[in-house]
Amino acid sequence: MKKMVSLLLTGVMVLSLAACGGNKSTTSTVSTTEPAKAEAENESQSESAGGEKAAADQIVYGVTSTIAGDMGLNQWSSVGGDKPILFLINAYSPTCYDQDALWLWDETVVDSHDSKSNDDGTLTYTIKLKDNLRFSDGSQITAKHYVAYPLLFSSPAAVGVSAYGTAGKEYVGHQAYKNGENSVFEGIHLIDDLTFSITVAKDYNPYYYGLALLNIFPTAYEQWLPEGNWDIVDDGNGCYFKGDVEFNGANCGEAITAGRYLYEGRICSGPYYLESLDTGAGEATLKLNEYYNGNFEGQKAQIETIIVKAVNSATMLDALKTGSVDLIDGIGEGDIINACLDLADTGEYGADCYKYSGYMKLFYQCDWGPTQYEPVRKAVAYLTNREEMCQEATLGYGNVTNGQYSFAQWMAQDMEEELSTELEAYAYNPDKAVEILKEDGWVYNADGSDYADGSGEIRYKKVPKEETEYMNGCVEVNGEWYMPLVLEYLGHAEGDGIETVLDELLTIYLCENDNTAKAGMKFNRTVMADSELLSYLNRRGANGEEKYTQPSYHVISLASGLGAAKFDKTYSWTFDENLIANNKNRYFNHTLDDLSMDMIYGVEAGDDDTFKDIWFEYQKEFNKTLPEVPLFNWTYCAVYNSKLDGFKETNIWSFQYAILYATVK
Repeated sequence: MKKMVSLLLTGVMVLSLAACGGNKSTTSTVSTTEPAKAEAENESQSESAGGEKAAADQIVYGVTSTIAGDMGLNQWSSVGGDKPILFLINAYSPTCYDQDALWLWDETVVDSHDSKSNDDGTLTYTIKLKDNLRFSDGSQITAKHYVAYPLLFSSPAAVGVSAYGTAGKEYVGHQAYKNGENSVFEGIHLIDDLTFSITVAKDYNPYYYGLALLNIFPTAYEQWLPEGNWDIVDDGNGCYFKGDVEFNGANCGEAITAGRYLYEGRICSGPYYLESLDTGAGEATLKLNEYYNGNFEGQKAQIETIIVKAVNSATMLDALKTGSVDLIDGIGEGDIINACLDLADTGEYGADCYKYSGYMKLFYQCDWGPTQYEPVRKAVAYLTNREEMCQEATLGYGNVTNGQYSFAQWMAQDMEEELSTELEAYAYNPDKAVEILKEDGWVYNADGSDYADGSGEIRYKKVPKEETEYMNGCVEVNGEWYMPLVLEYLGHAEGDGIETVLDELLTIYLCENDNTAKAGMKFNRTVMADSELLSYLNRRGANGEEKYTQPSYHVISLASGLGAAKFDKTYSWTFDENLIANNKNRYFNHTLDDLSMDMIYGVEAGDDDTFKDIWFEYQKEFNKTLPEVPLFNWTYCAVYNSKLDGFKETNIWSFQYAILYATVK
């Protein structure tokens, strides 16, 4: 059976490759669950993380990323291990997407809704909630809990303790509220206990993904604020917090930070509530929320306990076979995918494999050092044998990509021919790398003398002094400044799954490769855990640590999602200092910025052709300027004990959604 499944998967990948010129295909999922004998309810199950026999209504979910314990609803930097927890304990957005990535109103949450186009170009949504929504402590969810989401996370108090401040960024009055110019959020209004309105600013109307603008979660705001009497008030000009003390950073910053790391007694809205979380042990215990009414289909979770447990990618299948975990997903290494399919052949396990809407990349920070120069970014691409890396990492379950896209996306499938013929392939070519480096002025030695090709020494470029800021090793010779072609490289510590494999391959094929040295380029390689790596990437610590704010690394190896239900790169290239945290590459390109905005905010929902045309222009500009080197797409696999019945994971329908439909035999 495994051979048949493997051939099918390989065929799917070949048929859908743009760079390799295949036929179009839809996102494919292969499930290889074989029938297994049901176990009696009182029969002992797999070993739990604590070493005791788990009950029939418990599963242990293994994640290959760090559990940092930040429950900040992605308003701060979130690592992979936290995300499934966040989405299992937070739910009830008025809008959501279904198994086909279509955005819709959640009728479990919303009693009625209305929209009105205003004369000034804005758009107002009025939403009335069902009256039977409850938090995990049994308290009623009201309109105030919904407006609390943007009101809290985009406040100056939250931004002052390192929040992104982008919640509700499309709503009227966001910028003035975030900057402290207005104490009320003008575009958000309370109408009654169960009804509120949100007005979308004219610059964000129309919006291609439509209802996704209303994807906000009810927030038990009292657990984010200092003790005392807190309320959300609307005097007619917009909503604001009112309490015993003024709502500002000095009074509330510490409490907001504490709210991110509150575990015991945390009030939740999702299908589960958080019973405990131990970052040291890398483990969280989630319990069924009896007050949860179900998702948009009315589906409620049926498994009593989920233990989320960090596992090492090198030993995770052993953990599955010994019963210390019941399910692992996010498996992208080709050899481990094959091992998962072998397990499925036994009938004791199931496996779901699917093309992932993401890509491996070399992430550049483009505002300092050698990577501020486009020819250097391109030279690195020519020095990277992406085809061999892709094959070695995925064993045929992946494909090289030349832009910010994946063939799990419908637009990439539709424009496969154009992507393969109109984008630069950056095929492995060390000679081309040297050629463009020389054209860009990397033709000197450290003493200012002419560089000899093939010497293996480090190349230097004559640059203005201001361009040497933060860069070590620059030298002054006779009043002229020279920059070395030395790149600080940041990779992943052992145990981070396919990202660790990526880092190992980049070490072989790029950082320590003879052709890199012959080209006159050097990489200084550092590895660290995900949580700290992301702080350097974002240039902001989880708690505002100063050391992360300074440019430190030119190149970071990364696996990056592209959004299963929403490809939205707005503000990723922004020039706006107030939103600069979104421009993680610190790459300032007006064309990319404009195209990223136009394809989302200038297109009516449902106008797929216009969206696709602008998307392709965006891909061409990305490919031409290379703020990142796209490496390859890959396949993900989820593998699980066959006692888990009804579980089906896809590119769109990830663990936190699929698990609601599953039971334990």
